Amino acid sequence: MITFLIITSISVSIDSLVCGLSLSYLNGRKYLIVLIMTLTVFALCLIANYCASFLSNYLPDYFASFGGILLILIGVFGLFKKEKQTFSDSNIIKQSFFSGIAVGIDGAIANISLSLMGMNSFFVPLTIALCHTVFISFGVLIGKSPIANKFGKIDVMSPIILIILGTYKLLDFFI
Repeated sequence: MITFLIITSISVSIDSLVCGLSLSYLNGRKYLIVLIMTLTVFALCLIANYCASFLSNYLPDYFASFGGILLILIGVFGLFKKEKQTFSDSNIIKQSFFSGIAVGIDGAIANISLSLMGMNSFFVPLTIALCHTVFISFGVLIGKSPIANKFGKIDVMSPIILIILGTYKLLDFFI
């Protein structure tokens, strides 16, 4: 069961790598981005874990597509936002929080599934959140590389990455 939990945690966390890369272009405090996204994912998974018995009867399958839609909306908002150069901590916190929701929804849905399979413990959301943390951190580190810094000078890079990631999540859901 532990192996299944780890494989599931990794598979629902991979998109956090791209999201961490995208958010690294905001030129804010990177540890704040990772912390906010991790806490958001953990809270989503913890809530899903303890509400699994209630939600399982009412939650439609298409709910998982909400994460992709949210990433696309964040990206579109970023494309049309005029003040791209000045990101205050509150803007970074908001974008990190909503990105954490977007990448954490599939983890929360997986957590519901794992809870229904009998893995209903504090360890499940913790494992999923830790995998997200690793991938987000790795994405932010990639964003600090010299090659990524050249791409980061393009103002639309962060929103475009989020739109592509959201579209991928939607296509993955419908295909």
